[in-house]
Amino acid sequence: MRKALPLIVILVLAAAGWWWSQSQQDTGDTEIATVEDAPETPAGQAAEIAAETATTAAEVASQTETETQDPAEGTSEASDAASSAADAAADAAAVAADAAAEAVRASDEAGVDAASSAAEEAEAAAEAAIEAADRAADAAAEAGDETAPAAADDAAAEAATAADDAAEATSTAADAAATAAEIEAVLTPEGFDAAQVIEIIETASIPDTQKATLKRLVESAAENPALLRAALNQVKAVMQ
Repeated sequence: MRKALPLIVILVLAAAGWWWSQSQQDTGDTEIATVEDAPETPAGQAAEIAAETATTAAEVASQTETETQDPAEGTSEASDAASSAADAAADAAAVAADAAAEAVRASDEAGVDAASSAAEEAEAAAEAAIEAADRAADAAAEAGDETAPAAADDAAAEAATAADDAAEATSTAADAAATAAEIEAVLTPEGFDAAQVIEIIETASIPDTQKATLKRLVESAAENPALLRAALNQVKAVMQ
């Protein structure tokens, strides 16, 4: 972590008469945006796409599982169903990887621990989605090689399970990317939200004295656009 804020910044804000009272430092929990209302940033858009793709993959997985339970279906139908599940899983994995990449970019821009944690979660979820897509592809290939209906159905069911796992992992990546996008946004004057910024400060791995200074700085600059950008830059600088 970098050293405390330059004294001159604090003195300027103090002179403006906007110091926040010490009794107002209890902020409580702050709600992070869901995927549905993620900021209109690259990371937010990637999160929305990932959420939509996860839903589609889950629907395909469910349909595949239903088809494998129909005794009237033959090996060809099972193979086709497995291929559809594998394709859906591959799409989900690719989109999860994109969401993770945007989460990392947003984390780098925000430069705070909370965003870094979200980016790490998105990356782990993307890796899980890719692994599930590989399993789905293997199962689809096996279903295509089988000549016995029961064996083909089992392979297709395996592909469906893998596709569902990919969908779940992609959904997790979407949520994490949305969180990173929200953190990135609130640390800009355009998306600034004092309560959320203070909550980010509260959860940061910095000394309590620095937390108190940063919180006073944010509250002091909240109503002053001329000071807000500099104040947010100071927050990010101290927390990097």
